[in-house]
Amino acid sequence: MAALGLASRLKHKVTIQEPNVVDNGKGGRKPPAGEAAWRDVAVNVPAEVYPLRGGEALSLGVERATQIYRVTIRKRLGLTPKHRLVWQGIALNIKTAPPCTDGQSNVMTCESGALG
Repeated sequence: MAALGLASRLKHKVTIQEPNVVDNGKGGRKPPAGEAAWRDVAVNVPAEVYPLRGGEALSLGVERATQIYRVTIRKRLGLTPKHRLVWQGIALNIKTAPPCTDGQSNVMTCESGALG
């Protein structure tokens, strides 16, 4: 019955992305020439996206409006803060991605509007 409850809450769709980087030959990493900095890992992933609070952040001398979200998806191994989500065209940087504790879902804290 709990699985039905989770499924009924996953009404949004997100894309999971990872950095698209290769060795730059100098000990660092960079996007491949002519390619985007992020690449899709999974598209149209059912999710519950719940806005928690908004605020402002100062980054590199630029003030930005930020929004914190709680995002729930079905259990997915290997999801870390190096990944990001895209929801309705909004990039959501994953701040916390604790291991799945209920055996069926990942619950993450994400932030939009911040750099990186």
